[in-house]
Amino acid sequence: MALVIGPSRVGKTTLIRLLEERLLAQAKSQMERDASFIPFASITAAGPNASRFDWRTYYRAILRGLQDPFVDGKIARIRERELREAMETALLQRRPIALIVDEAHHLAKTSSGRYLQDQLDHLKYFENLTGVSHLLVGTYELRPFRKINAQLACRSVDIHFPRYDAAHEEEAQAFRSVLWALQRQLPVEQEPQLVDQWEFLYARSIGCVGLVKMHLNRALALALTEKKKTVTLSHLRKTALPEARVELALRDALESETELAETAGADERLLTLLGLRGSRPASSQQMQEKDQSSSPSSALRPGKRGPGRDEIGGGVSSDEQDRAG
Repeated sequence: MALVIGPSRVGKTTLIRLLEERLLAQAKSQMERDASFIPFASITAAGPNASRFDWRTYYRAILRGLQDPFVDGKIARIRERELREAMETALLQRRPIALIVDEAHHLAKTSSGRYLQDQLDHLKYFENLTGVSHLLVGTYELRPFRKINAQLACRSVDIHFPRYDAAHEEEAQAFRSVLWALQRQLPVEQEPQLVDQWEFLYARSIGCVGLVKMHLNRALALALTEKKKTVTLSHLRKTALPEARVELALRDALESETELAETAGADERLLTLLGLRGSRPASSQQMQEKDQSSSPSSALRPGKRGPGRDEIGGGVSSDEQDRAG
């Protein structure tokens, strides 16, 4: 299982289209020899009811991607188990290289009380049964998928698809090149000088090309409405995203980039945990047992009797003995 993670509008869907083209080109000869072979199935996890994830919709989408002729037929209602078995059979027969799932972060949205680990265990079961790998593509909401448990963490590969980071000159130059290509494609009489405004466009897009394109579409619509010959800085400013929205997206990106980046000293920290550097740190269970053993034995819960016998007779005062006599 592979996780392709990046900010919204960074170009992940475009990456999927390029991957599909490459898979088709590589599998062309095999498809000509074997008519049953389909190199991939590409679906979107977010359906019409995007507030929750539904396995029935997921199974049907894969069956459509594998060109099942009966999935949309006018037949009686099919139970979820039957849909799952049909999908498993189709995967075994079609033998795709991969299942590509866009908007995969919607897997975490459930309506039946299933936890995220249950969803990923479900996918792992399909991979074990059919031998077909899942390529899950989504926003930074996919981050929890990476560490849901030790087994899944070791079975998956993370692929970070980041935004352009203009703090590095080579990436700033690449971003300017993108703007140069986009300004040549705008349908206006005079080519706008977007490269001259690259810092403003970068700030309002945080380096995500998809956000740049949406911004340019809004600015172009305004320029055409005003019957202007080109897109000006005024058009760009009037149609830019508000600072509060941009800051929200930027903070999420910065936090996610920090989590996904491996900091210096990772090898030494792992070797220390393995006991090869100094003393091995105590586990949480060992620390708990140590705390319990070091607590005073006299610290008893209220109402709980201490160990041993109660004293008999010795605790009666002399006044009580005289009255009793």
